Amino acid sequence: MKIGRILAVVLAATLLMGALTGTALATGTVTATGGDTYVRTGPGLGFDTLGILYEGESAEYLDDTQYDWRGVAWYCIVFEDMGDGWVSSKYTELYEDGGTYWGLCVQATARVNVRSGPGIGYDDMGTLIDGERIEYLDETRYDTHGNAWYKAMFYSNGVVWVSSEHSELVYGEPGGGETGDPTYSGSYVEATGELNIRTGPGLSYADKGTMRAGDVAVYLNDYAIDERDIVWYLVTFEGKTGWVSSRYSELY
Repeated sequence: MKIGRILAVVLAATLLMGALTGTALATGTVTATGGDTYVRTGPGLGFDTLGILYEGESAEYLDDTQYDWRGVAWYCIVFEDMGDGWVSSKYTELYEDGGTYWGLCVQATARVNVRSGPGIGYDDMGTLIDGERIEYLDETRYDTHGNAWYKAMFYSNGVVWVSSEHSELVYGEPGGGETGDPTYSGSYVEATGELNIRTGPGLSYADKGTMRAGDVAVYLNDYAIDERDIVWYLVTFEGKTGWVSSRYSELY
């Protein structure tokens, strides 16, 4: 009898822990936004189909995301009375409990150049700073060295590729990054690296000239912040007036 009571207690505790664990893991909602999508038994196209999550329908997210061989994220959800299932991020969106969209982003883990293709031989399209996030476009490719490159949207500058050596996939909103606490008062701007002088405060504006490390321009007491939260200074340098990025310059 004692053994029976002990087993009953253990079983009850196990069931309770399972219930608590299930509750704790449900940390958000996955909604079908790209049309009807199959729910599968595992994180990939090769797994069996459990059913369909119809466009507009939502399911509880169980705080588990896996990636298939293509680099596509799969979300683990509670699917009706069938238990756990998996849906592709290509046709769904993940929301946290408060309803805010958790986009899958590429986040820089150090300063890293973004390129026009998946390899260091492609053109340099710009730079991400440590902690900065841009939207991941659900595609990963590998270079000849086996390094993964993430396809991402570099704000208004279009599609780029980011090396996984200096970045990772995370959930969040694009933006961020350790930009520091810039001081906007001063008289001069000194280039800390080679940088372009542009006709406006952003990468999309035309080049007017170049400053090299150590060059000093006169600060015209005006600044602007672009869509990436980067500060741009209005300066005059060698007879040219334009904007330079604070990423490659210092105001003093």
